[in-house]
Amino acid sequence: MIVAPKTRQIFFKTYAVLALMIAIYHFLGIFYKFGEIPVWRHILFVFINLFCVYGVLKRPNYFFYFFCILCIQQYYSHGHYFIKLWAEKREIHWISVFEFFLLPIALICFIEDFKEKNYHKN
Repeated sequence: MIVAPKTRQIFFKTYAVLALMIAIYHFLGIFYKFGEIPVWRHILFVFINLFCVYGVLKRPNYFFYFFCILCIQQYYSHGHYFIKLWAEKREIHWISVFEFFLLPIALICFIEDFKEKNYHKN
């Protein structure tokens, strides 16, 4: 075990709050232009992040698989944008850096939680 169960619970609650804040950001992005992100993507990520709030708090087994796919998508999307911004403007996209740091921690917590829940089923 890498992350203690109590620490994981704190992290999951914190992550739920962050996902809600990101949903609010994307909701505002529907009405106000933030960078190059199209409106349809903001709408999509409002729903994805609200689903993440539910998934993080309730943690049904299927959410683990959803989160793994989301991590791949986020690394691809944010990684691509991070590299593009650095190559073109020599700027660091701090939201992407935050994603690169937070997602592996979240994934480790989800893996441990998934294993623990499924171990106790047997």
